[in-house]
Amino acid sequence: MITVMGASGHTGRRVAELLLGFGEKVRALGRSKEKLAPLETKGAEVQTGDAADVRFLASAFRGAEGVFTLLRPDSRSTDYRALQGSG
Repeated sequence: MITVMGASGHTGRRVAELLLGFGEKVRALGRSKEKLAPLETKGAEVQTGDAADVRFLASAFRGAEGVFTLLRPDSRSTDYRALQGSG
């Protein structure tokens, strides 16, 4: 099982579709059940909630082998890598 955050958005949706196409089990996360419905039709497990809700995320990540998330860069930062903890 791979959990995909933001699965109703452009990039997250595409990642979820590709994973499903490769036969992976996908848990698709987003705020709108309606926007996630096409992924559910393709076989994804859908969970809706707020990405700032620790309980929601703990539940959504439980049992997952991996998580895909896309973090927006802070355009005010002068050191993106340090901001992400890899600098």
